[in-house]
Amino acid sequence: MIYFLIMILLLISTFLSIAFFTLMERKILSYMQNRKGPNKTLIMGILQPFSDAIKLFSKEMNLNFKSNYIIYYMFPLLNIICSLMMWMIYPFYWNFNFNKFNILMLMSMMSINMIIIMLISWSSNSNYAMIGLMRSIAQMISYEINLMIIIMTIVNLTEQLNFNYMFIMQKYMMFYLYLMFLFYIWIITILAETNRTPFDFSEGESELISGFNIEYSSFSFAFIFLAEYSNILIMSLITLTMFFNMKMSSMIFFFTFMILCFLFIWTRCTLPRFRYDKLMYLTWIKFLPLTILYFFFSLSFKLYYTKKNDKTKDYLKI
Repeated sequence: MIYFLIMILLLISTFLSIAFFTLMERKILSYMQNRKGPNKTLIMGILQPFSDAIKLFSKEMNLNFKSNYIIYYMFPLLNIICSLMMWMIYPFYWNFNFNKFNILMLMSMMSINMIIIMLISWSSNSNYAMIGLMRSIAQMISYEINLMIIIMTIVNLTEQLNFNYMFIMQKYMMFYLYLMFLFYIWIITILAETNRTPFDFSEGESELISGFNIEYSSFSFAFIFLAEYSNILIMSLITLTMFFNMKMSSMIFFFTFMILCFLFIWTRCTLPRFRYDKLMYLTWIKFLPLTILYFFFSLSFKLYYTKKNDKTKDYLKI
C-alpha cells in the first residue's frame, strides 16, 4: 500500500514539474525575446499552466475522415504512459533496488516511444503527419545508434544493466571526467531524442504545420505535449545519473538539474532548425566513429585492468 501511495505522489509531482517547467520555458523565451510572457494569472503568471490545462482538456475533439480511430484515440494515451514509466524505473530512494535491469527497460521504452509517434502519424491520415513520420524514422535510426552505444559504454564500465551501480562506481570519480566528449555527444543526442530544437524535424512548425501531431487537439494533444516535456525532465535526471555522482537531497543536484533543463530552453532560443542532411552527416559521419572509438577504448581499458588484477591475484597465491 505504501508503494502505491508513493507512486501516486510521484505521478502528481511529475505533472506539477511538467506544468511549471512549461511556465519556466515560456518566461525564459519571452525575456530572451525582449517581452514579458505570461503575466496575467495571479503573480507573474504563476497559474498559467493550470489555465492552459483547463483550456486543452475542455476543447472540442476533432473527428477526422478515414482515420484509424482506435489508434488515433489510444496511442496518445500510450505515449504519456510510456513516458511516465521511465519515472518508475529511475533509482529513487524508495525503489533503489527495484528492477535490476532498468537500463534495458529504459532502452526499450525509448524505442517504443518512437514507434508510438510513428503510429500516431499514420493513424491521423494527413500528408503533413506522414512527412513527420518519415522524418522521425530516419532521425530515430541515425541518433539512437549513438545513444545506445553511449549507454553500453557506461554499462561496460559498471558491468551491470542497473542505474544503481552507476552511483556505486562513481563514488570516487565521476564518469564525466574521463567520458567528457561522450557527455557532449550525449547532450546533443538527447536533444534529438526529445524532439527539441534544433532537431525537431518530426514536428517542424514552419515546415509541416506542427508535423506528426497536426490533427490532434483537446486531451489527445495534451497527452502528446505532456509526454514530450516529461521526456525532457527524465532525460535530465538520467544524464545526472550516468555522468555525475550527486545525492538527490543536495542543493548541487537540484542546481545541476535546473542547468540541464535550462539548456533545453536555451538551445531553442539560440539555434535555428538544422537542415535534414546536416543531421544525417552529424550523426553518421561525426558522432558514430567517435562513440564506437570510445566504446572499444573503454572495453580495452576494462580488459587490461581485469587481466592485470588476475595476474596479481595469481602471484599472491604463489
